[in-house]
Amino acid sequence: MNVSLKNNHYNRFIFLGIGGIGMSALARYLLLRGHSVFGFDRISSSITLDLQNLGAEISHDQEPIAQWFAPEFQANTLIVWTPAVAQSDPWMLLAKRSGMIMVKRAELLGVISAQSQNILAVAGTHGKTTTSAILAHLLAGSGKTGIGFLGGIAKNYRSNLVLSDSIESDLSKGAAPDFCVVEADEFDRSFLWIKPDWACITSVDPDHLDIYQDKETFVAAFDLFAQTLDPERLFIAEGLDFKGVSIGFSDRAQIRAEQVAVIDGVYRFDLKFDDQVWGGLTGPLPGRHNLINVMMAVAMARSYGMTQKEVSYGLSTFKGIERRFNQYKLQHGRVLIDDYAHHPTELSALLQGVKEFYPDAPHVLLFQPHLFSRTRDFADDFAQVLNEFDQVVLMPIYPAREVPITGVDSGWLASKCASDKVQSYDKAQALGAFVDHSLKSRAQNDVAKVFIIAGAGDIGLEVQSLIQKLNS
Repeated sequence: MNVSLKNNHYNRFIFLGIGGIGMSALARYLLLRGHSVFGFDRISSSITLDLQNLGAEISHDQEPIAQWFAPEFQANTLIVWTPAVAQSDPWMLLAKRSGMIMVKRAELLGVISAQSQNILAVAGTHGKTTTSAILAHLLAGSGKTGIGFLGGIAKNYRSNLVLSDSIESDLSKGAAPDFCVVEADEFDRSFLWIKPDWACITSVDPDHLDIYQDKETFVAAFDLFAQTLDPERLFIAEGLDFKGVSIGFSDRAQIRAEQVAVIDGVYRFDLKFDDQVWGGLTGPLPGRHNLINVMMAVAMARSYGMTQKEVSYGLSTFKGIERRFNQYKLQHGRVLIDDYAHHPTELSALLQGVKEFYPDAPHVLLFQPHLFSRTRDFADDFAQVLNEFDQVVLMPIYPAREVPITGVDSGWLASKCASDKVQSYDKAQALGAFVDHSLKSRAQNDVAKVFIIAGAGDIGLEVQSLIQKLNS
């Protein structure tokens, strides 16, 4: 389906699943362009409330609003949908009957990004949101005008849409941005709609096997993405088998970090290129995986034309992303860390960061598995990494778009783990057990303890409540 947004052919948009992190960024962008935006989502959230404040009309009722799909709107309305909304959902059924053009979120992102003069895409199983947020922040401070579509909330902007200075007035006038940073998601092969001028691939660990079936098909999709680029403008994590500029820590990497140290709670490092060294850079987020993300963003920004001074300042002012190794100081010298990790590799990277920044502190993990299919497909890998934590409390699996799979639940996953480390509970019991570890910690007079919350479902909504309970 080829969609044109030129000449205001479409100036009215209906989003099915508008509260999703990727959908809402597009909706926000279209509102800034002066278009009419309507949307359905099952639950109200800070994201949907923000969109309503910007002028979007949003419904949370399961019964669709027929007037939105009236025949007189057919010519100028585009329906944008996400797989998170079931095909049998009443809103989806009415949309199909309306005769209006329907596109997936990924296709609309491809169309919108193509309106910019330069597209910079961030792909990879892990690290997309962090890398794209850092890159968009760097470019937004370069003096160029542009936008960034993120899969998370960047703290500097309190949004999943990064806007450079003056871009809002430019957008309202229909001007083409200098740059567009996009998080190129592999789910449902979405990233193949993007036609980037620069790109990076942070990692290729098989995931979404409900879509790809096997590792070979998964990797083949990334290969198709990589082939669309000039190898000199494709940056890849060291060890990946694509034609591009490798980034890593060993002497074999074409761009590599040197003199890495943790000083005053942040990384300090030099970044060596073929022809020069950029010294004294900062990595504002803990964990070597996040340092790779920083290196990716810096390499792309440099290739785009930013100077070392501009990049250094941008890194020093970056505040992070919500639910990406967010740290909250607790009483008695303890800390709570909240992270989006939901894949075995991400949990392992999270643990590495915890051990590097809090090497002597015992820790406990509250983990909410995400998707029945992912839990089933990577059960042994999950068990291996969960056994590496000191203590683990498992919540029930967050289903997202899936229906339950017989025999696959958190209790089944716990049975694969060490019984003295990993326990499974229902949600309320899990939250209580997690807090109970705080009481044990104080009873044992531990100097410090690290409490870790991880998962991509609704577990992030419990953070503030848990902070209060852990401090009580």
